[in-house]
Amino acid sequence: MNTTKNSALRNSAAPFALALALMAAPAFSQEAPQAPEAVAEQPEIVVTGSRISRPDLAATSPVSIVGAEQIKSVNTVTVEQILAANPQFAPGLTGASNNPGEGSATLDLRYFGAQRTLVLLNGKRLPVYDSQGQVDVNQIPTALIKNIQVLTGGASAVYGSDAVSGVVNFVLDDKFVGLKLDAGTQITGSGDGGLYDVSLTGGIKLGDRGHLIVTGNYSERQGVKYGDRSFSNNVLCSDDLVSFCGSSNTVPTAFDIPGAGRQQITDSGVLTDNVQGYNYNPVNYAQVPFKRYGGLALFNYDFSDNVTAYGQGYYQHVQVVTTLAPTATAGFFFNIDPSNPFLTASERNAFFNVAANPDLCINDGTADTCSGDPTARVGTSTLGIRRRVIETGGRIQEFTSDTYQALLGLKGNIGSSLHWDVSAQYAEVKKNNVLRNDLSYTALTQALDVVAGPNGPQCFDPSGGCVPLNLFVTAPLSQQSLAFVLRNATQANKTTQFVAEGSIGGDIGFLTSPLASKPAAFSLGVTYRKETASTAVDPLYASGDLIYYGQGFNISGSYDVKEIYGEFVMPLIQDKPFAESLNFEGGYRYSKYSTAGGVHSYKFGGDWTPVNGLKFRAIFQRAVRAPNIFELYSPVVSGTGSLGTDPCAGANVSAATAAICVAQGAPAGSIGTIPAPIAGQVNGFTGGNTNLQAEKADTYTFGAVIQPAQIPGLSLAVDYYKIKIGNAIVTPPTQFIIDQCFVVEKAASGANCRSIVRNRLDGSLSGPISVGVPTLYSNFAAVAARGIDVDLSYRRGSSEGFHYAFGFAGTYQISNTTQLSECVGLYGANCDTPTPKWKHTASLNLGFGAFEFNTRWRLIGGTRQDTGTDILKSSIPAYSYFDETVNVRVNDKFTVSLGVLNLFDTKPPIVGDTSGATSSAGSTYPTVYDVLGHSLFARVTAAF
Repeated sequence: MNTTKNSALRNSAAPFALALALMAAPAFSQEAPQAPEAVAEQPEIVVTGSRISRPDLAATSPVSIVGAEQIKSVNTVTVEQILAANPQFAPGLTGASNNPGEGSATLDLRYFGAQRTLVLLNGKRLPVYDSQGQVDVNQIPTALIKNIQVLTGGASAVYGSDAVSGVVNFVLDDKFVGLKLDAGTQITGSGDGGLYDVSLTGGIKLGDRGHLIVTGNYSERQGVKYGDRSFSNNVLCSDDLVSFCGSSNTVPTAFDIPGAGRQQITDSGVLTDNVQGYNYNPVNYAQVPFKRYGGLALFNYDFSDNVTAYGQGYYQHVQVVTTLAPTATAGFFFNIDPSNPFLTASERNAFFNVAANPDLCINDGTADTCSGDPTARVGTSTLGIRRRVIETGGRIQEFTSDTYQALLGLKGNIGSSLHWDVSAQYAEVKKNNVLRNDLSYTALTQALDVVAGPNGPQCFDPSGGCVPLNLFVTAPLSQQSLAFVLRNATQANKTTQFVAEGSIGGDIGFLTSPLASKPAAFSLGVTYRKETASTAVDPLYASGDLIYYGQGFNISGSYDVKEIYGEFVMPLIQDKPFAESLNFEGGYRYSKYSTAGGVHSYKFGGDWTPVNGLKFRAIFQRAVRAPNIFELYSPVVSGTGSLGTDPCAGANVSAATAAICVAQGAPAGSIGTIPAPIAGQVNGFTGGNTNLQAEKADTYTFGAVIQPAQIPGLSLAVDYYKIKIGNAIVTPPTQFIIDQCFVVEKAASGANCRSIVRNRLDGSLSGPISVGVPTLYSNFAAVAARGIDVDLSYRRGSSEGFHYAFGFAGTYQISNTTQLSECVGLYGANCDTPTPKWKHTASLNLGFGAFEFNTRWRLIGGTRQDTGTDILKSSIPAYSYFDETVNVRVNDKFTVSLGVLNLFDTKPPIVGDTSGATSSAGSTYPTVYDVLGHSLFARVTAAF
């Protein structure tokens, strides 16, 4: 890691590093600006991107820095809140991630996915929280963060695997002395969604040789449901944004009757084909509840002038609760006995009158009976049943994680020019999931197989205390009958990480360019890392008997990697006409994985400063990412996938398409009446692949930094980036497989067409877990992104007097195919979340003495629907959010901050709930746009 003091920045190649710090700062509400002449008094900063530490040599890769004061100025409780405003980031899992969601928060640079963004704490790897190789940044408390450094582009030659789209490094203040109490609270304009955060930090000097810092933290976030906002209270059809488009898994019960379609029971006991869907929006969280507490300790101690011991340890406990729509029978097949006393006359006629409906599935006890179940009793009728069990209040998911990490190291100097560092760290994450209130298919099958008994209705198989279940009327279900069919599931995840590394670096005194005054510098190192991950599920979950939670699997795997790396930087020209400096840098790393074998990563680039205040920079990097444990070892499981339109659904199906649909299992008689995807979702299958190879990415960055001496305080940086992965590990979207079948192959014999399995009763892609579209991990994809980053800042004044600053950070995306198709400026079934061409954050800071005012403007560019989507909201205009903060330094010990987020209470765009996009919820995109409305916050810091 490159450490520079600002006193050396003014006359060296490192103005680049400080420029980026200054440019990023106002855009994220940095602390009070300093006058140019006060720069030398600023504290030491650390720059991510190189392991070579020399003041005159800075890494060529662009690095933006967000300071601690910016984090507090927008009342950040979890770190993804502040980074979500950075235009280089795509929405990851956030506090708005309820479904899909797993109680975690992740970071995603350039839309490549959280598994391709490397997350560091003080330059060291953070542990992943599951087998998918993602870091839960909920584990990072904000109390001791000195700054957050974001390097975009590949950095595997420096940091190893996973640094494909970039690196996020959380730098802690390991020199803090004193006692500091920090507390904040926030609430929405609707009076809900409260946030509470408090931390206490103490630091002491260990004589004149070291420091010991300890901090404790507690945070809480209250939940807000979509039912609490008028615009998201109802499930809207995306094709008109007026009609109610609730789930067909509804209440009262609806039945899928072969030859008669879907019909629903009424209060009078008569069936109707006017099926009223279920409104699942009100019970889902727009902001999931969250609790976190823990502590962190840091120390450093100088045994001598040449040997320093350092270490850190932390523990964080995080609890997140999500609520999903209540479980349902989900259209699964059930055999109904003709003597079932719960049946109304209308139902008995509809289910068993073969004369009126010869397409009914009445079992005959043979191997080729219509239901496909030779054990079904003769005379029973097979139906698809759709009943939402609203009596449960919803499916409650509780996610509890405990993270531990300990690190010890020694570092020092050899002579005046060589530096060494050795360290070892161990981390462990335990995440326990409790999944409540789902239906057991086995118990449900038993409880629905009801016959007349001597004392009234009874289960045909009364074993296990079976209680007959009456889904055939509109009356609520009894608690006794529910107790027999409802189940909970548990899943325990555990990951461990061990890293040992050593490095040495410094000047190469004998290697100096004849046109330069400073010698070359180097860094050499070795690393050993071992990752393990396991998932243990209870027997019921493992059996696949749960209708909505599906099947959990026991997964256990590990891999290790041995690495050797080196970096080299050499000044070629210094202090010459038209060449204030010209530097070259290169790097190489060889990694030997126990799973993917040996891979190479490398970099080369340089920077040229023709005159003071103007720098050009360019770098090429080969980055790698080894397949994670989940991608390698996860078994094939059933789940859901997003699909806007099923070519087999609806009335207008061509003969060629119909032939494919029938070959996939649809009954010939269902053509023209096959149901559309339910709420934009269908069944799917995903799973791992032990033949996966490591991803290889080529990243290019080149640009310029302008800091004209004629305009003190002005900085401008413009950088072009391009990232391409030729063998990306992906699970293709459901829509992609459907398009490959019906648009490209156009034949039942095609590989993609043959892989699709349809419901044998109604031809849909929902129902039993044997039905669906497979999307398994593979190395087949080529994904890429390219664009331009712009950073501008201007700051003047003195912190003691009047000061002002303007900051601007924007990203223009030229192309992005990370979702397997071009997604820049698009959203929908293919591209999922809106991917704007332009996104920026700008801020204006005004201060005088003890008062400081900050205005932040966040803009999300306009987007339009992708080719796989056909909805009424065919485009979303640009959205702007404004935040206001007032900071008051009461005295040397107390500071008060008051602010408003989303000042004008801007409502999110309404796209409906059937667009086919996985991330849409509450009729909008909650991880992109603000669904809570304006919020007010207050924060107090007391330092002693």
